[in-house]
Amino acid sequence: MPAMTIFKLHIWIILFVVFTGLTSSGIARAQSAEEYNSMGEAKGSKGDWKGALQDYSKAIELNPNFEKAYGNRAYVRNILGDYKGVVEDYDKVIEFDPAKYSAYYGKALAEGKLGDYEGQIRDFSVYINHKPDSPFAYAGRAEARSLMGDYKGAVEDYSSAIELDPQSGVSYKGRGFAEFKLGQFEAGCRDISKAGVLGYVDADEIIKKYCNK
Repeated sequence: MPAMTIFKLHIWIILFVVFTGLTSSGIARAQSAEEYNSMGEAKGSKGDWKGALQDYSKAIELNPNFEKAYGNRAYVRNILGDYKGVVEDYDKVIEFDPAKYSAYYGKALAEGKLGDYEGQIRDFSVYINHKPDSPFAYAGRAEARSLMGDYKGAVEDYSSAIELDPQSGVSYKGRGFAEFKLGQFEAGCRDISKAGVLGYVDADEIIKKYCNK
């Protein structure tokens, strides 16, 4: 093959490689926030939480008003233990849609992990005002109230949780301990005993300590 022909062939190969590279990078840059969000969902379904986090963050970078991506990232951050990030992302979701009550619930759980019990009570209260049939929300708020020293409020919330879910050993146990704090030992012993029937393994020890006197 003549030298000039080989030279031209090389030029065309170089141009093809350069063009292909430019085209590929152009496609990458053109990926939309929706595509990154979908990629994050796919990675999350396979348990690749760090990869999903990166994709959701990229989706938000491309579209700072992408409510769904904030919600998805909050979910992943919770799994990865980044509770501060969870609160931040759910705050954004609530900013976009104050009626997204599941965000208040998720935010309250993260606030509990951070020791922000006042915030947890506030957000569980918003959730309960609009979803009054959730025993878990009442039990969560009751626990936060106990940790804040509001044992009367805790008893009230645990009672609401028990009314909605009479088989909740956790709520009977929580109410029992709150009743002990209030000096209501007869009621507390009754509740701890019920919690034991429902699976609370340390019930007998607690009864021996507080009730068999």
